[in-house]
Amino acid sequence: MRHKINPILQILAIIYHILIFLPIAIIITITASISIIILLPIASNAKWGTYPAMLWARALCTLSLVRVKVQGNENIDPKASYIFVANHQSIYDIPLVYGWLNNNFKWIMKKELRRLPVIGKTCELMGHIFIDRSHPMRAKQSLEAAKKNLKQGESSIFLFPEGTRTRNGKIQRFKRGAFTIARDLHLPIVPVTIIGAYDALPKGLNYITPGTIQMIIHSPVDTTHLNDENLNEMVDKVKNTIESKL
Repeated sequence: MRHKINPILQILAIIYHILIFLPIAIIITITASISIIILLPIASNAKWGTYPAMLWARALCTLSLVRVKVQGNENIDPKASYIFVANHQSIYDIPLVYGWLNNNFKWIMKKELRRLPVIGKTCELMGHIFIDRSHPMRAKQSLEAAKKNLKQGESSIFLFPEGTRTRNGKIQRFKRGAFTIARDLHLPIVPVTIIGAYDALPKGLNYITPGTIQMIIHSPVDTTHLNDENLNEMVDKVKNTIESKL
């Protein structure tokens, strides 16, 4: 549930957002995107090409007067492949994960984001996977592309199994796509709980409220024996793990 905001602080937040945050955020976003477009083709290590994205995310959170707390990075191996699944509270989940998740991962994101100027091209070059949610067959093809990426041992995959941001701060029903990938490739699932992002920037609000956002990275869940019969049970288990910290 979103906390009530002092009206004076709300007015100050709007003024700050319009006059300071937005202009600087646009500049650093364009700068980071151009840096990635330049660095990725020439970098010997793919991580150098994505390093500006981490700097962008941390700068954005600092600029937003948002404090970040992270718990559980010690639970994952930076060089291992996982299926990360998290609750989707806000658009601000993106810089939170980008800036503080210690693992090389690819997003599975809605195809509409590909049309964004500069950003869409940047995401494509970084190898993020666009999913067409309007047609089941096309969505399945996107998930197959994600599996191919993981088979090559290049990175992890990060998904929001709710499919979209929450409208009321409560966790929604989980779709099974992430879990079928984990089943087929026998990769561990890492539940991630995001707290406070809904209060900072809920769906429909056009300015950011200063505060604290927390990301809790839970221990990986083994999927060695995951199959069609117990898939729903795994979905419930992971969802309950994420929800237990909300």
